[in-house]
Amino acid sequence: MKKLYIITTVLALLFVGACSSKDKGEVKSSSGKVDAEQTETNESKNEKKEDESEKATEDEGVADNDKAKEDNGEILNPYIEEYTGGDVEVVFTNQNPGFAHAFGDKVNMSIDAYQIVHVSNMNESAKGSFNDEDEGYVLTLKLTLDNQSEDEISYAGGLSMQTDDATEHIVKRTTLVDRDQWMKDESTEGASLYSAGKSFTGLDAFLITKDQFEKSQLPILKIDALWRGEDVSDRIGEEAVIPLPLSDEGKNKAKESANLYQDKMVTDTIAEKEVFFSEEDINETQEIDKVKVTLNGVQYADITPTDGHKERFKNFGDGPLVALTAKFTVENNSDEAFDQSFIERKLHVDDRGTMLSQGMLEPTVRGEVQPGDTFEGLAVFLFRKDEFGIFKELKLQIGPLADENAKRLFKEKSVQFDLPMKK
Repeated sequence: MKKLYIITTVLALLFVGACSSKDKGEVKSSSGKVDAEQTETNESKNEKKEDESEKATEDEGVADNDKAKEDNGEILNPYIEEYTGGDVEVVFTNQNPGFAHAFGDKVNMSIDAYQIVHVSNMNESAKGSFNDEDEGYVLTLKLTLDNQSEDEISYAGGLSMQTDDATEHIVKRTTLVDRDQWMKDESTEGASLYSAGKSFTGLDAFLITKDQFEKSQLPILKIDALWRGEDVSDRIGEEAVIPLPLSDEGKNKAKESANLYQDKMVTDTIAEKEVFFSEEDINETQEIDKVKVTLNGVQYADITPTDGHKERFKNFGDGPLVALTAKFTVENNSDEAFDQSFIERKLHVDDRGTMLSQGMLEPTVRGEVQPGDTFEGLAVFLFRKDEFGIFKELKLQIGPLADENAKRLFKEKSVQFDLPMKK
């Protein structure tokens, strides 16, 4: 058994190396009066059913109206037809995606609407923008950058996207948008500079080939972090990671993935996850001096690496894999700051030893947790499924904590939580 564990640990470490290389009414029966009350109750029930039926009809009407509003054929980006000279047909529209990302307290980016159109029968001169193919798809995004901070900020149009299987990049094609519709600030000197205290809206576009569209339901859109002024080292927040449904099927897939803890297997489409056991309301708290550490919950999932990332899992063999993702919160009530990236995570497996978490599958974090701040993190561990079935007891260790220079704090103390497992 110890040999099995050693093998697992070595494989886990090899994986890390490979990676590095690259949320009634109650009625009583007692008298004649009951009949009257019963009659009233039945009448009330009938009225309630009628009301519910009317409400359901109204709700369906609202849904139908929303659907009609989305699919009314109105072109979000008419310039596509002008640019290509082709036939443009609306395939999918989302007028209210509700996607927003806060780069800071007063700096936000949102997607107000987006649309996919199919382009065919285009001019020969336009085919170069479509990889020399006779047809293709264009995704147009309507973006708003809201800068209510006191500083000018820079946004260089840093958008990127991959197909669902992470094998191909979906190429940005800003040329498919009229320059007058680009998101820009005419009052600043730099092309990527945006003034303080203002909001800016504009369009951007991606080319999606026919093959890419056929295999993509929910690609991940990423928006680069911003920075203050023209100093690229003065970052504002972290990059935005947004799953973008390209169809009704994509919407359903997005709803399913929204229930998964957002580790990089999800946000970077590294692997498909199917949860087979979870407890998401554990909320057990322990303390390291004045730092409260809470285990919020755990998810166990069977995972299937996407085609673009299979090679990163080769050291685990060809068999099925299991991922354990634990969600935890660290509340800093001490007088010392500690670094987010140096919060140690370990898993104690039976009496076999410990495993380090797969840092390359955990969200990228930067900066310190200052006194009074709270940090939410994820810890990810991988197993071969045949070996995972042998384990009887798992304990999650959080800590020690360390400062930005990796110096351990609070006397190198840590906490341990017993993890629930499927019996």
